Amino acid sequence: MGKAEMRAAPSASGVRFTVGRDAQGRWVVADRDGLVGGLFTDRASAVHFAMFESDHQPGAVWCVPDHVRLKLGRLFAGRPAKPARSGAGA
Repeated sequence: MGKAEMRAAPSASGVRFTVGRDAQGRWVVADRDGLVGGLFTDRASAVHFAMFESDHQPGAVWCVPDHVRLKLGRLFAGRPAKPARSGAGA
């Protein structure tokens, strides 16, 4: 399984997902186009989602430094929050 990169800044190409915390301390994943992502209860879950969605491509996931706060942006704009579905038949 691949690992999320922990660099000071992302490379110019290849980064598809950004992982970090928002102003409320929630773990956020957002893709570069603002079309795919979500809120997560912990960092491991956020990274797992981003790695899965990027097909474990090296360099596709960038974890921002701890002092940086992400904004949700258009990914969640105008959409009410929905609780996560549980179970295969939910």
